[in-house]
Amino acid sequence: MYYIHITFFMDVYYPAEDTLLLLDNLKCGNYVLEVGTGSGYIAIECAKRGSRVVAVDIDEDAINYAKKRAEEEGVSIIFKKSNLFEKVNGTFDTIIFNPPYLPGDSKNIKDLQWAGGGDFGDEIVMKFLEEAYSHLKKNGEIYIILSSHNRIPLIKSLPYKFTRIASLKLAFHEIYVCQLKKA
Repeated sequence: MYYIHITFFMDVYYPAEDTLLLLDNLKCGNYVLEVGTGSGYIAIECAKRGSRVVAVDIDEDAINYAKKRAEEEGVSIIFKKSNLFEKVNGTFDTIIFNPPYLPGDSKNIKDLQWAGGGDFGDEIVMKFLEEAYSHLKKNGEIYIILSSHNRIPLIKSLPYKFTRIASLKLAFHEIYVCQLKKA
């Protein structure tokens, strides 16, 4: 069980049930990348577990907030402003992504915290998974949140071994923690 101590800061995505479900069901490898870090909560927890962590987000406010939190927690994390893998180099044992998985179109960067994945909420997920393959080590793992709104069969058609490891029913959909490995 994890306890959240976060002070509200601007419009940064705060840990909610999806973040906690993801954190409760992932294994942080030696070298971790968190895409869409938001508040930095998961990146910080992986760093506390001894992982070397790189955390990226498209939102400069999120990066600044996460850096501040990491300093307060006494952990070292490399933070970069990046749209998915745009500024990411290298390969990782673990890649983590809590994407905007709800249907809808984003009007600005802040909307991407919640939605912006198109008609089925999975357009950003698909782009992420296409790019993630080349950044994942041979025996690496991706942990991602998906929604029952997403086109799961389409996502499963990508070159990964796909395992649903946890789920949570919410008011209007269900979310899943999925682990993906190179097929």
